[in-house]
Amino acid sequence: MRAAPREVQEVLDAAIVKARRNQQGHPADYIPELARVPLDLTSGAVTLCDGSRLLAGDAETHRFTFQSSAKLLVLIGLLEERGPVEVFEVVGSEPSGDNFASLARLETHGPRPPNPLVNSGAIALCGELAGSVERRIEWLIRWAERLYGEPIPIDEAVRESERASADRNRAIAHFLKYGGILRGDVEETLHVYFTLCSLQGGVAQASHLPALLANGGVVPGGSERIISKRTVAIVVSIMATCGMYNESGNYLVATGMPAKSGVSGVIVAVVPGVGGVAVSSPRLNDKGGSVRGHIVLRELSRRLGWHFALAQDTRDPSPSDDSS
Repeated sequence: MRAAPREVQEVLDAAIVKARRNQQGHPADYIPELARVPLDLTSGAVTLCDGSRLLAGDAETHRFTFQSSAKLLVLIGLLEERGPVEVFEVVGSEPSGDNFASLARLETHGPRPPNPLVNSGAIALCGELAGSVERRIEWLIRWAERLYGEPIPIDEAVRESERASADRNRAIAHFLKYGGILRGDVEETLHVYFTLCSLQGGVAQASHLPALLANGGVVPGGSERIISKRTVAIVVSIMATCGMYNESGNYLVATGMPAKSGVSGVIVAVVPGVGGVAVSSPRLNDKGGSVRGHIVLRELSRRLGWHFALAQDTRDPSPSDDSS
């Protein structure tokens, strides 16, 4: 599964070129600010466990909000501070089989959200943060710097756009409040959640978090442990089963890389023992996943043998099917 940085760079560059040819998909226009982004922006980054970072496409200039990929932050932070017993009293750890903003599972299997990576689960966990809104946002910012390796700003325009178009998330939060899962104020909790989704960076920053997970919780290229091995195991497992919502199974079959998507067009993926990947392009499929991001991740998996079930000597060195 290990490949030299030069080989990874070549495959990443070729994957971006291939992905750019695909014109399918639409931006997340239900959040007005996300509908305004240039559709052809496409970027990719790989941060290897030795600290090497490889960039491709529009990576130097492409900035986006992390959206639901940042749900990993609140999950990791609470697992580290409170442990899995307390966290999984609030959320489950099962795939929902529904889209990311579904209320159906809360009605049929509630009151707990099915897992921490759907909207209901992340909103519930944001409700577990202590103190005022300001203190909870400070908590997010601290954990963002730890997990992304540098300070991460908040896109105020996106946060306001999310707040103004949040009828469905507001309904989810009220349903959680009704079920006794969300104990705090709905609007305050949603403000924290919108802040989480509005963290902003590029693929270079976004790839640091999955690389941290790939390296067993230790800083890539360093020796400092940021995340415990127990938390790494839990988070990577939930990414594999739940991170791509109702396309998680098909995605994992195709790539074998546990991942988490966001409706800005970002996908972050973990290659255990090898590194972390971040890809971003705002053209989305009907399940909220980046069309071009899927293409890039499939290419990396096929060409580099990064499917978790494959050994290095099973890689197919021939060009993959260009029909994708």
